[in-house]
Amino acid sequence: MAPKSQNVSLKRTAVLLDGGFVTWKLRERLKRFPTADEVREFALVCLDHSKGEELFRIYFYDCEPFNGKKINPITRDTIDFTATPSYKFRKRFYEELACKDNIAFRKGELKWAGWKISDKAIEEMIKRTKTTPGSNDIFPDFIQKQVDMKIGLDVAWLSSKRIVDTIILVSGDADMIPAMKFARREGVRIVMVTLRNYSSKKDLQIHADEFRDVEWPPKKLSKPKRGKSTKKSHPA
Repeated sequence: MAPKSQNVSLKRTAVLLDGGFVTWKLRERLKRFPTADEVREFALVCLDHSKGEELFRIYFYDCEPFNGKKINPITRDTIDFTATPSYKFRKRFYEELACKDNIAFRKGELKWAGWKISDKAIEEMIKRTKTTPGSNDIFPDFIQKQVDMKIGLDVAWLSSKRIVDTIILVSGDADMIPAMKFARREGVRIVMVTLRNYSSKKDLQIHADEFRDVEWPPKKLSKPKRGKSTKKSHPA
């Protein structure tokens, strides 16, 4: 990590990670699911020590894996989701992450939404090359609840109590905008890191004080770049 500048006043900084978004984007870069250590390392790289940013806490928001039992409508087999490799892997990942220094794990809720038919199977049925979906054509569908709300509540709490000077928000969700506007009105600086998720960049950029491009994972032979600012602040 880069040394702190001796001429810059320290700014308490919270790093808020939209867990589903962060693990998806890091998985794209690593070509595999990130470890708990890698998620924490990424959060620390988001800090810009040249601007005096000093870590207060990392907040990670996500839903624990679904732990119910459901009947496959094609095979009529009962699926115990707690017995699946995916459940065990994610459960271990969240437990390891929650035990890391200066990390708070904020849990949402994963709601069952039924079964979905794959796009490929739908296309085949439209073309009449298939009349009914097979067992491999359907997959479970879930809805994430409370994650956005908990991010918004923490942004409001950190800002209204002036617990931190800067909030680094790693998300691509435009639903964060009302919380961002509130924080800026309270005098807290908002830094957005979207990991080059360009589809949502413009809306979020309008309501952030800085848009930061973070290089991660860092190149082996060079130090990781801290954030690159791409804009000046706009009115809240």
